[in-house]
Amino acid sequence: MKVLERLKELEELIVSGNSLPFSSKALVNPVEMTEIIEEIREELPRELQEAKKIVEEKNRILVEAQNDAERIKNEAEKRLEELINTNEITRNATAQAESILEKANTTAKQIRVGTKKYSEKMLYSVQVQLKELNDQIEKNREELNNIK
Repeated sequence: MKVLERLKELEELIVSGNSLPFSSKALVNPVEMTEIIEEIREELPRELQEAKKIVEEKNRILVEAQNDAERIKNEAEKRLEELINTNEITRNATAQAESILEKANTTAKQIRVGTKKYSEKMLYSVQVQLKELNDQIEKNREELNNIK
């Protein structure tokens, strides 16, 4: 930056100026000082504009970065919500599947118990009928044997 260089020159002129005895004042060349001040005046608007552009660019980059960060955050929150919902759906489906399996197992057990009872009842009924038939056959055989 030329302004900083010119200010340094100005400072060197003041420091290197002849000092007055018993005083903190220095003698400097007013023509040189005026030339440097004029150069600073000419250069300052350009450098201020450059600095202003740099600040504007910095601000634009910051806003863009904040927007990107917000967008990324929103996308992450949306994805998280989707994952939670998917997980919730999976959990509900698993719970429903387990409930259906439990009901099916209970129903199957009831059917087995019912089938066993029915089969036992039918077999007992057949056994009773066979016993009655067997008794009838024996009775008929006895009658046959008693007929002479």
